[in-house]
Amino acid sequence: MTKRREWTAYSVGEPSTTRKWTNSDCQPFDTVYHITHVKDAFRYLEDGTAKSSLVWDESRLKDTRACVSWLSSNLWASGSLYGNIRFDFDWTQLVEGRKFYWVEAMKSYSPTAYRILIAKKEPSIELEEYPVEKGDGPLWYDKTNDVWYRNGRLTGEFMVDSDLSLLDCKAVGFEHHHKVLCRKDGSRCVDLGEQGPLAGANLLARLIAQKTLYDNKPLRPLFLDGNTFNRSVGYAWNEILRSFDKVKTTGQMKHSDSVAGPIVLAMLDRFAAGRSLKELGALFRSNEELELALRHRAVAALGIPLGKVAGSEDK
Repeated sequence: MTKRREWTAYSVGEPSTTRKWTNSDCQPFDTVYHITHVKDAFRYLEDGTAKSSLVWDESRLKDTRACVSWLSSNLWASGSLYGNIRFDFDWTQLVEGRKFYWVEAMKSYSPTAYRILIAKKEPSIELEEYPVEKGDGPLWYDKTNDVWYRNGRLTGEFMVDSDLSLLDCKAVGFEHHHKVLCRKDGSRCVDLGEQGPLAGANLLARLIAQKTLYDNKPLRPLFLDGNTFNRSVGYAWNEILRSFDKVKTTGQMKHSDSVAGPIVLAMLDRFAAGRSLKELGALFRSNEELELALRHRAVAALGIPLGKVAGSEDK
């Protein structure tokens, strides 16, 4: 008698034969996401790497001392449980040269989450190799048409047995954090309910203020679409603009003054920390001069033309 595998209870359905329609239990995909909190995302961008970590929850891998990086093919309408900052990775590139192992189904989650280890090394505990081309589980590779499918009615959790180089990342985006649930800090999470553009603004302000992107030029494209901000970064930038627009300017400083740049960097650092901008912003002779100094800092950080950095009139 053939042993029934756990994964068969969560099998993908059939690909849609209707134009412009996708069956929810058989969704094609080519991108997976690693989502984290602002502080962790800043550290990733400083290091150029998202570090793997020990499995700490109720997983079968908890006591193995295995370090993994978590990714998912899912995004959540009610907000992410993992933070606000999203790093997008190309699925095909990520899995190249790796094997797939079934770990478990987390039936206590709603919806059920299936976990698959994607590894270059043999697992430290006995796990059954998962046949991605067979099509009898929640993840299926249709080799004939070179298309990956997932059962979109479930949560896919992929555990990669290595760090994630941000040089392999396609883009950075920003998500809303779930209002009451956080996988990392639970009810103690200070980011519960934080909107994606606001969290993105905090990250972007800190990256510019501390010159993180000046020295990590290969990571600049993660924030861009060609030579302008990508959509998520554009929303975050507008949040920064709104805060700077509220400053009352009563001084004499112009954007071209030698001290204007360092003053704006200090303001961005204060913005990221949730502190007042009014004392430093008041040094400028007008909001136009303050905004121009701010836009020049974005140009220096991201290496794009000034005309591609939106001003308040473009919002």
